[in-house]
Amino acid sequence: MRDRARVVVIGGGAVGASILYHLTQAGVGDCVLLEKDELTAGSTWHAAGNIPTYANSWLGMRAGNYAWSLYKDLAEKVERPITYRHTGAFWPAHSEERMDLFRHLVGLSKTAGFDLSLVTPADMEAKHPFYRAGIGVLGGILDPYEGDIDPSQLTQALAAGARKAGGDIQRFTCVTGLKQTPKGWQVETDKGRIEAEIVVNAAGFYGAQIAKMAGSALPIAVLEHQYLVTEPIAALAEQPALFPLLRDPDLGFYLRREGNALLFGSYGHAGRAAWPDGPPKDFAHQLFPDSVDDILEVLEAAIAHVPLLEEAGARRFVNGPIAYAPDGLPLVGPAFGLKNFYQATGVQIGITHSAAIGKAITEWITEGETEWDLSAWDPRRFGDWADATYARTRAVELYGLQYAIPYPHRILQSARPVQRTPLYERLKSEGAVMGQIGGWERAFWFQRPGVQEDGRLSFGHETWHDAVAAECKAVGQAVGIMDHGGFTKFEVSGPGAARYLDRLFCSALPRPGRVRLSYLLTPKGHLWSEATIARLSEDRFLLCGPTLADRQDFDWLHQALPNDGSVSLGQGYHRDAALLVMGPKSRALLSALTNADLSASAAPWMSLAEIVVAGIPVTALRVSYVGELGWELHLASQDLPTVYEALKAVGAPHGLQPFGSYALNAMRIEKGYHGWGSDFGSEYSPFDSGLERFLDFRKPDFIGRASAEVLRNCDADWTFRCFEIEGSDCDALPGDPVLLEDRPIGYVTSASFGFRCGKRLALGYIRTGTVALGQTVEMEIFGHRYPASCRMPGVYDPENRRLKS
Repeated sequence: MRDRARVVVIGGGAVGASILYHLTQAGVGDCVLLEKDELTAGSTWHAAGNIPTYANSWLGMRAGNYAWSLYKDLAEKVERPITYRHTGAFWPAHSEERMDLFRHLVGLSKTAGFDLSLVTPADMEAKHPFYRAGIGVLGGILDPYEGDIDPSQLTQALAAGARKAGGDIQRFTCVTGLKQTPKGWQVETDKGRIEAEIVVNAAGFYGAQIAKMAGSALPIAVLEHQYLVTEPIAALAEQPALFPLLRDPDLGFYLRREGNALLFGSYGHAGRAAWPDGPPKDFAHQLFPDSVDDILEVLEAAIAHVPLLEEAGARRFVNGPIAYAPDGLPLVGPAFGLKNFYQATGVQIGITHSAAIGKAITEWITEGETEWDLSAWDPRRFGDWADATYARTRAVELYGLQYAIPYPHRILQSARPVQRTPLYERLKSEGAVMGQIGGWERAFWFQRPGVQEDGRLSFGHETWHDAVAAECKAVGQAVGIMDHGGFTKFEVSGPGAARYLDRLFCSALPRPGRVRLSYLLTPKGHLWSEATIARLSEDRFLLCGPTLADRQDFDWLHQALPNDGSVSLGQGYHRDAALLVMGPKSRALLSALTNADLSASAAPWMSLAEIVVAGIPVTALRVSYVGELGWELHLASQDLPTVYEALKAVGAPHGLQPFGSYALNAMRIEKGYHGWGSDFGSEYSPFDSGLERFLDFRKPDFIGRASAEVLRNCDADWTFRCFEIEGSDCDALPGDPVLLEDRPIGYVTSASFGFRCGKRLALGYIRTGTVALGQTVEMEIFGHRYPASCRMPGVYDPENRRLKS
């Protein structure tokens, strides 16, 4: 066995083979894949092998479509046979809410450049000779790209293509240890040591164990998933033509042809977690015991629509392990705190997503950044709070929601609370409906007399709308308070701090005592993240950023640190909590509890001061994400109750009301403020996003400057806009298309009713040059089209008079 390689990939399933294939196709021939058993051992060999392109997100659709486009002619490219049947698939709907979802996904597919379409019950019956819609099916959605592939043949074909391009595969080679060195990694195996520059963890349900060897932690749970294959059926032998795969999400099953038999999979039972202490060392081509009872109830419901199933006996049950992350999405990207170590595991839809994962990991390694924004898959979205128990409990809940309608405001309840501020119980006693962001409990909205949580979910009006309207009114007319638990904070200090940050951020740094919003760019001039930079003194800074970007941004900052010890970077701040006090009466309220001068001249917009509030030292930032006069009060967690109770005690005359994350989001959309992960990310340049004003080209150097200089002299691909929507009773959803003369020209990134301005708003992108300001376009929402006026972002107080008051 070789003793050196540039890249070592651990794991020989579809994901690992895809990574090796993509690396070698990109010219990285000096790489080796290690598999402790045979290729396909683990989850790959028993996978059903369906390749869905239907997904609830743009990234999911991209991944599915990349998979089928790669796999369709892979056999010819690598000269290895692959059984791959393009059948298409349809999904019936038994309710109007499901039909609304399908209408949204058809619109989403338009913006993504794909071609999902709605079908009638008669259409489905015509496409599938054995399907009977019956009276309960209202319609459905057609995925013309779906098919099924032999997972073992696919993996072997990817492996053959990688070998042909110079990749090495070592089977029956078990990784026993990992050690980081100044030059990379020592990979210990039962056959010797390999010195590697880069390691990729593609070990499937063993991924958490491999990560632990490297000094990392991954929240991976393993669940059982079962399907059955029937005995051969005479009617299928007489009907050799292919017919579409059937997925019925309301009944919880999928069904496709498997030769002259049928393959029937079920999500109709409760999730079953396996191996609470981790997978056994020797689990490779084994299965779990059959669980016949779990499938019978769903099978009985399916027979009503596919009577042929009643004639079929079961030839075999397949009950195997599937790895889940706590949100059901893959864990793909750089490992937190480790150099040249990548995670590519926790992949629930492994055969489909393996293609996109191979593409992504290869781009990370060869280019340093990815074509697509993969923040939703980044493993660093989870912190230490997401331990094995959390992962297992949450995955079980997600299994039960596999086919549930993905309502945008569903609040998952399992494995909570994990992280909470000292105000958690106090806020609940005040009626807070709590949700979870980055592991932190945060008030999403507050119940009030006549407006109580009723548990009902909808794409339209939900109970919380009425409560949030009152919260926004209080912030706009009086004063509101929010406990912002989990605020991402970094403290940067030292004699080289200013020089270090000046090179990282695209804007000039603020003066001491001042605050500035700025952006981190990738080397290609795209947007990585943002931070509010508060300059506490000449050589000391507080950076406040997106909650979910905590670990990603810390790695970004840490990797850029100079080696001379002139800069100290701390993850966190000694004043770790934050209270947002916002509204036109915030100055009067705070003045009742501090001797500090909070006048507009002494404490202007975008300034900071170290003050004392109710006897507690506070770092007070005069900034606002809601577009009103207000302060962020940064203080120590143990002091939160004291300051909060003091504010409440004097707040009644000022109209003080608590507000939550839903109100915060609605108000920031009224102001046209970008949200990380929704309205901007690594796919966009500052010129696409309307953030070019933050670029300071007077600076001789900052990361991404050369690329941004090139982009400045070109027309931007996209233009960021706000849309005022007329006539709709529902908010748009991310991905909904913007149409001009029946042609998709853009899409929504975030949306909300603007409770202060009384308008239904959406933020999003349009192709540059297609629409003028003030022009009316159409917004497609749940299949219906509504006129929408194109505006500059910031329809509420566009001159910022309220902010600066």
